[in-house]
Amino acid sequence: MKRFAPVLSFVALSAIAFSAQAQYRSASNNYDVARVVESRPIYETIEVENGREVCRDERVTYREGGYRERSDTGRVVGAILGGVIGSQFGSGRGRTASTVAGVALGSAIARDAERNNYRGGQYRQGTERVCEYRPEYRTERQIVGYDVTYDYKGQIGHTTTRSEPGRTIRVAVAVTAIDD
Repeated sequence: MKRFAPVLSFVALSAIAFSAQAQYRSASNNYDVARVVESRPIYETIEVENGREVCRDERVTYREGGYRERSDTGRVVGAILGGVIGSQFGSGRGRTASTVAGVALGSAIARDAERNNYRGGQYRQGTERVCEYRPEYRTERQIVGYDVTYDYKGQIGHTTTRSEPGRTIRVAVAVTAIDD
């Protein structure tokens, strides 16, 4: 008898689960299959981007060879002169702000002047390929769903679906008691 205990327990639990499932199904909707009478696609017109890359060759001038003298002396002198000039304006906290602004401005001017400080080299002409993206749009009709007419035991119904239903469609059937 002890050998059959696990089998009996499994059978008993299965019976309880089956009866609980049967009670749940009777309390909720049941499902059936209806015949599809007609299915028409529903279209939506959308705008689709279809851009392309357009390239062209441009003439450019560049410097070949040569060197740039690099020194931080110009920036330091520019910052000092800017600070001295900036300190002449304002009073109190305004003087401090003017001094800081002068230091920054003087350093930036010296840095820009240094960038253009090339020595030697030759100018050359060449071409460079330049590409840019140009967006283009077109309208397109896309199917967004289906308008479905179905027949369930002589009753005609309508619904919309995301995909084409085929010959049949699943319908929910509810049973309600009527008190006469």
